[in-house]
Amino acid sequence: DGVDAQQFASVSTAFSKYVCERADGIIGHLVRAHDCKPTSEGGPGCVDITLLCGSMLRSSLRHASIYQWMLSDGNCERLVYPFLDSYVHNPNFDVSSDALETVRVMFTGVTGGNAAAAAAGVVGDQASEENKQLMEGIASDFLNRKYADVIDERVNKKCLSSEANYMTRRMTLQLLSSILLNRANYNVMMLYISSSQNLVTILFLLRDPSPHITLDAFQVFKIFVANPNKPPEVVKILFDNKVKLAKYLEGLHKERENSDEQYRDEKRLVISTLEGLEI
Repeated sequence: DGVDAQQFASVSTAFSKYVCERADGIIGHLVRAHDCKPTSEGGPGCVDITLLCGSMLRSSLRHASIYQWMLSDGNCERLVYPFLDSYVHNPNFDVSSDALETVRVMFTGVTGGNAAAAAAGVVGDQASEENKQLMEGIASDFLNRKYADVIDERVNKKCLSSEANYMTRRMTLQLLSSILLNRANYNVMMLYISSSQNLVTILFLLRDPSPHITLDAFQVFKIFVANPNKPPEVVKILFDNKVKLAKYLEGLHKERENSDEQYRDEKRLVISTLEGLEI
């Protein structure tokens, strides 16, 4: 209150510059704080400290310059990958959930704030759209450059594996779906749905005991089926299993069809597409 847009832009720019000049220390500390081993005594392993640092890190990522610096080739190994390798798997629910939220911000560029727009000295709807495109572009560029490291080696092998905890698998599926359905990530989507191994991973999740995970897995599975240019190996898996898949999908969340028209229509389209598959 009492601060106009120009003043806020000046403060925001100064903050961004300050953090960037000291990024190794500040961002590095906020990231390392997630290496949390909760103790009854608190201290360095205190959950509250970790959650506070997570919030501060996401606030910093509202600034495009900081966001781009963190996702750069020289920094992602030590500042981004530890989240997927370790932090999202923390046995403490609050810590792992907070780490997953930071991963979502890093891979989508959506922080829920407009600080970067204000720093650019633009306000209103134009600022929001320009900032959205800028941040999405940074995220998309990162995912394209580091697709194998992020998707193949970490998302699939670690975050969606049977060893990962329930919340990590569920939130990773939701994030994966939002990434693949974002137009800015078209190249990433095509890479993902052209892989037969990725399809097998999603098929396993489609039969998970948790109804929440099966619903989230369906949101990814439908993209494989809808692809008009499926590679032969993907077509073969779908063709060989189309009868069983169609039967299974008929009963998948049947109760949801009455209240969710979009889900009902999408499921019908997936089933009809499967039934019409030929080799």
